[in-house]
Amino acid sequence: MIQSELLKEKYRIQKHLSEKSTSIHEYLKQSKIAAKTTANSYGFTLQYVEISNKALHRGEKRFR
Repeated sequence: MIQSELLKEKYRIQKHLSEKSTSIHEYLKQSKIAAKTTANSYGFTLQYVEISNKALHRGEKRFR
């Protein structure tokens, strides 16, 4: 497996969030915050794609 500082940080954060989250919703919220913080510390930004629930249910892949 390829290891890099960024991947090591990703795995560390995932483990930490899994241990402290009481629900999937809390995990997702905290993971988005952690991802933003980590990205900023490495000097890049994240952009998320918005996909409607209808598109997900139909299996469509729509990207803006």
